[in-house]
Amino acid sequence: MIDTRFIARALVILAFCVLFAQPVRAQIILEGRYLGQGPAAGAQLEIAPDPGGFEGRFIDAEGQAQEFLAERRGDLAIAVLDLGGQVVLMQAAPLPFGAEVALVPVDAEGARPEDGQLLTFHREGVRNPEWPRGFLVPPEPGAPFAANAFLVSYRWWKPNEIARGYMALAPRHRTLFRLFPEVQLDLIWKLCLANGADGAVAAALRGQPLSCQSAMQRLARIQERGRYAAYREAVEGAAETLRTSVRCADNYVMAPGACERVAGEVARASVSLETTATVLGRYD
Repeated sequence: MIDTRFIARALVILAFCVLFAQPVRAQIILEGRYLGQGPAAGAQLEIAPDPGGFEGRFIDAEGQAQEFLAERRGDLAIAVLDLGGQVVLMQAAPLPFGAEVALVPVDAEGARPEDGQLLTFHREGVRNPEWPRGFLVPPEPGAPFAANAFLVSYRWWKPNEIARGYMALAPRHRTLFRLFPEVQLDLIWKLCLANGADGAVAAALRGQPLSCQSAMQRLARIQERGRYAAYREAVEGAAETLRTSVRCADNYVMAPGACERVAGEVARASVSLETTATVLGRYD
């Protein structure tokens, strides 16, 4: 078994972490055998806690196996693998039904998150989960995309797909997103990882008191300090309010009083001094 913990500690970067779509769940431990689903079909992850972090074995869909010793950061397992001669950063996060595993290739110039994979695994013996209600695949280039579907789906997409979907939104929806700095921040750090998506990055950063570099550096500190799960919980809460706002603005049929309630929240947000920078300040 290769002890890669010291390598992982040196190589782990924020770009690797932001590929995760779901917040880390408290009281869920990575332990046992996990089977890949969807694009990860045929892959396996075997993992168990040990005094220094985790130990385990990753088997890709082609049958290449790599034993590892992983660093533990909160509930996350972080390791460096050598799969077929390719150095790959691996980060595994526990989910209620299994695990999410991000694999990001590394070359002489550093990590390449735009070429990374976000794979879903279910625990052996646990029923496969379904996509969230309303999930859609990314739009084709130049095609419009509904804001509500984007908010449900983007967390499952790769950075370049998020950039394509973000620019496919109506401008009025992108303006509404800016009133929810937690969601805007989540979009910014994902868009900053997209390759050749300068237009989307510029649109997301317009009027924001931070840059891609500062957002990534500060979010890296948040994870180092064990505050990432709390940050993700805030993002999820704001995203739910934003989804309701979008549905009301687009004349969805809503429960009585739902649109009045969320209209008040949007009004307060429009005069609030909250920004993406102050959101970072709560966790950094």
